[in-house]
Amino acid sequence: MLAVAVGTALAVTVGGVLTAVPAAAGTVAEAQATAAVVPYPKGSGLWSLGKTGFLTWDDLGATPPRWTRFSDGVSTSFPAGHYVFGSRDSDTVIDTWRGGVTLRDMATGTAPLWVDLSTAGQGAEQAGAVGSTLFVTTTNATGGQNLDLYAPGDTAPTKRTVTGLPANATGLFAVGAAGTDALLSYRTGSGTTARHYWAVLDLTTAAVTAQRARASDGDLALSATHVAWTEQTATGAATVNVLNRATGLVQRIGAGTGGLTVSLVGNWVTYARPGGLRDYSPDPLHALTARNLTTGETRKLLDHVVTDIDAPGDAIGVRGGTAAQGEGLYRVAPGTGGVPVATLVASSGEPTKVALLGHSIPSVIDLSRTRTVDLKWRLSRINVGGTLTLRNTRTGDTLVDDFYPLSEQAADFTYAHYVWQGDTGWPGDPSRSTGAKPGTYTWRIDAKPLNGIGPDLVASGSFSVIRSRTQPHDFDGDGSPDLLARDTAGRLWLADSFYERDGGYTRFIESYSKAVSGGWNIYDRIEATGDLGGSGVGDFVARDRGGVLWLFKGRGDTTFSSRIRIGGGWNIYDRIAGGSDLTGDGRADLLATDKAGVLWLHPGTGRDTAPFAARRKLGIGWGVYTQITAVGDLAGGPAGDLVTRDRAGVLWLHLGKGDGTLAPRTRIGGGWGASWDLVGLGDADRDGRADLSVSEAYLYRGTGDWHAPLRAREETSALVWHDSTEPFDLFA
Repeated sequence: MLAVAVGTALAVTVGGVLTAVPAAAGTVAEAQATAAVVPYPKGSGLWSLGKTGFLTWDDLGATPPRWTRFSDGVSTSFPAGHYVFGSRDSDTVIDTWRGGVTLRDMATGTAPLWVDLSTAGQGAEQAGAVGSTLFVTTTNATGGQNLDLYAPGDTAPTKRTVTGLPANATGLFAVGAAGTDALLSYRTGSGTTARHYWAVLDLTTAAVTAQRARASDGDLALSATHVAWTEQTATGAATVNVLNRATGLVQRIGAGTGGLTVSLVGNWVTYARPGGLRDYSPDPLHALTARNLTTGETRKLLDHVVTDIDAPGDAIGVRGGTAAQGEGLYRVAPGTGGVPVATLVASSGEPTKVALLGHSIPSVIDLSRTRTVDLKWRLSRINVGGTLTLRNTRTGDTLVDDFYPLSEQAADFTYAHYVWQGDTGWPGDPSRSTGAKPGTYTWRIDAKPLNGIGPDLVASGSFSVIRSRTQPHDFDGDGSPDLLARDTAGRLWLADSFYERDGGYTRFIESYSKAVSGGWNIYDRIEATGDLGGSGVGDFVARDRGGVLWLFKGRGDTTFSSRIRIGGGWNIYDRIAGGSDLTGDGRADLLATDKAGVLWLHPGTGRDTAPFAARRKLGIGWGVYTQITAVGDLAGGPAGDLVTRDRAGVLWLHLGKGDGTLAPRTRIGGGWGASWDLVGLGDADRDGRADLSVSEAYLYRGTGDWHAPLRAREETSALVWHDSTEPFDLFA
């Protein structure tokens, strides 16, 4: 019984084709009770199954073949350089080494037969074994093969030559056995003239008693009452064929396209499409199905098959698995009423269903220090389609997204990866992304097996998100810049933004906008300042038309505390800029130019009752600029920086030195229109560098290089202000 591949649903006929008959639905049939299950070597293929043990080989060839006993689970490995194969229906194995073949009885520890192939004839090769009978082929005068049977004798092996085979037969091999009969596979001709056959050999007489041509090569099986084989047409259409040895009638079972593995258990034929556990799509033939040759009744025995093999008695051995019992070696034999039952006799300890074996989700994620997090779950297999759900337990903000591990180019393909951008869906519209707010998050993965084998995996856990650094323009605590704007009706609006990254595609988008409140037309200046009052979130200041400056402390939830009076006399300034730390003490400072063109620094104190220390004069001649904007660390210096635009539309960079002073200006470029509002919104793309927003149209990302501090502009939808019907006259 060889492992090949197959197609869809089945139909049964005797000499013709009937309508499709589905395999039995539902769960795998209940297995018989069994003795203690022994270990099955992981990553090993099944070579033979005897009464007292089984032979396996490492799929990767890293370890030699080994025989494992059922009595105690002890494995015996064979020496390096020995090629070991299984025999049919016995505890005997074929051990080839240096031109000699030894049959070893693993039940008794004896070696009943040794044959020197170098003296057996021209081109002598072993061709399998049944019990203690070794099959050896030699080349004959026609170029075909003769088949000889060697068995233990009193003083030397006995040899008999098989009769009834064509002289031009080649590729002879023993592929099955039942009682005193063996099943042979062979072919004649080559290339386009090649034809494939099976033959039944009587071991007592060494004579072929039946043989038949096959339409193609495929799997074969023998029982006392039937011969089964698979065929494929040139177009790939597959059938399972079962010959009744007494009547000569053949049942033909249509099997879609591809190949099948086939076996016989009593009056039942079993078939499956091997390899289904690693397949990417459902197929009813992934399962090992048994079909009654008289009634047509079907039973599902296993969820999938890797390979199957003859076993002593009216049984077979199957390397496969069920969702209930997992991976291993199953013995399939007649149960009550002759119905085949699969019994687990050796377990690899591996699950057949999709299982979570571990994960590497950090317990705490600081989104101030990383813009993406590789969330990884170690799965028992990755041919799944998954859904990830992340939920902030405090706010309810939720992200739901799909992941497909097979499409990922990860180094370790046992992991399902999801590269999290530190985002969630906005509560009002989950299709819009917004930054993840601090707090406890739950995660849940729902992984559906693409091959339909086993139930969906549902697993969950939790982690915490923190933000160790304050974003100067973050008013809702999600780490992404928020912008303030006043419309001509006096309403103050807040817009949340997020910088999306999807492979090589990026865009700066608005997550949502909301009206904070009305009555803001009493102020003529509004400026976002960063954390002035020590709250850990962004604040802003506003100057009323009487010259009084007010502090509005952020709460981190898009709302602000009642205003706090900073002081009067601020109407001496025509420009105010906040959001940069020029003194290098970690506190946000404020810059202002008076009507005489003098630039003043108001160092931050971190106290909301007195947020600024005494002002310092930084220089004169600043009246040439139509706008000053504090941008934070734009160019990689030790402190916050300042950009200015002169009346000719030239943009200038003033690097902060970290001691409350500025370096001489350097030209950034011209063409910066007088009507553009420049906003130093902080780190929009989360790369650790400050960025610059221009009105409602463009984002200029910082480079960290003072020679060329800004990248090429990117169009943005971050400030489209969907919900406002009035134009805006102030931005911060």
